[in-house]
Amino acid sequence: MSKKKHRSKFNWKRFIKLYLTYFVLFVALCGLIDYYAYMVYNFLYFVAISAIAALAAAYTHIKKGKKDHIDEVADEIF
Repeated sequence: MSKKKHRSKFNWKRFIKLYLTYFVLFVALCGLIDYYAYMVYNFLYFVAISAIAALAAAYTHIKKGKKDHIDEVADEIF
């Protein structure tokens, strides 16, 4: 008897909404860090780090399977 794994369909629309929400949040946070660091660092580094972090955060959020407050915020914004 083999067990079949049930693969759920990946919700790309929810992923894009969450990614953009996390990205805006991380860029704003990194912008504050850069501002208080007297703009010593290049802001593009912060944008790149924010993009990677937002991808990871959105993917793990989708895989977790629960809906949190960030889902409500993403639905209101986008």
